[in-house]
Amino acid sequence: MIARRPAGALGAAALAVAVLAIAALPALADHHNENLPWPQLLPPLPVPTSVQPHPIPHCRHASVRCMDDLLARLHRQWRRLDATCDHRALFSLAYVRITQGLRDDLTRRHALLIRYRRWMIDVIIDFSNHYFGVFNAYAHHRPVPEAWRIAYDEAMHGNANGGQDVLLASSAHTQHDLPYIYASMGMRTRDGASRKHDHDAVNEVNTRVFDGLEDYYAQHYDPFFSFIDMKPSPLDEIGTLETVKAWREGAWRNAERLMNARTPAERRQVEQSIDIDSRVWAESMASVTQPGHRATRDAFCRTHHR
Repeated sequence: MIARRPAGALGAAALAVAVLAIAALPALADHHNENLPWPQLLPPLPVPTSVQPHPIPHCRHASVRCMDDLLARLHRQWRRLDATCDHRALFSLAYVRITQGLRDDLTRRHALLIRYRRWMIDVIIDFSNHYFGVFNAYAHHRPVPEAWRIAYDEAMHGNANGGQDVLLASSAHTQHDLPYIYASMGMRTRDGASRKHDHDAVNEVNTRVFDGLEDYYAQHYDPFFSFIDMKPSPLDEIGTLETVKAWREGAWRNAERLMNARTPAERRQVEQSIDIDSRVWAESMASVTQPGHRATRDAFCRTHHR
């Protein structure tokens, strides 16, 4: 039996997209070329060049040390969540692996993907600051963005499967948080060159580091992943990657809107649209659950814990 809650303004079509994405969580062990490069065909819009990277908490001077410190903090969080079979451990592990993948590219003598290393490091650390800030605010019962509240409520109390938990957190972090990071760190260099190349390059990193996540999830957290794995077909991988890629492209465009807002009223309108879109996506993805699956997941995790 399926429990349903109102899906919000997206309607049936968007709900179908969300459910398709849920059934398509990363399973990249057999495929490594699922990154379809359509975002690179979409040109960036003009934005002010007056906004540039700046020192932030945990990274006063952009360097690999900032990445190492972040990875240490992410590992501590994941180990703590993993030890108790907390459903938030799945997204935490994905965060670890994506961050490690970005660090690997940034620390090569000749980076394969990233052109503006210092800018990307500042973006990554500021992005993670938002993540830890929301995580701690929720833990202390302080207000958080609605998309995050729905994601964490579901992870802490609901019957969502592991795929929904990961996508709910991914959507909230990408669609709600990322536009503000880009708008704060600047999207063009002082001479006007766009940094969108590096934004698009993260899609390739996501493709690489998703490899093996589904297998780990299936072995340790939720038997659901064994049922949806479509190996050797790459369709499940493509479904997830294209969904996340679309969220990331939307985040870039919303950041452009934030930077190009001419008045406080215009900026508030952009902020409201970011809040609404991310909330409605969360409502849609959380609207279909299986009663009793929480107990199934918890028992499976305890039995198969490392």
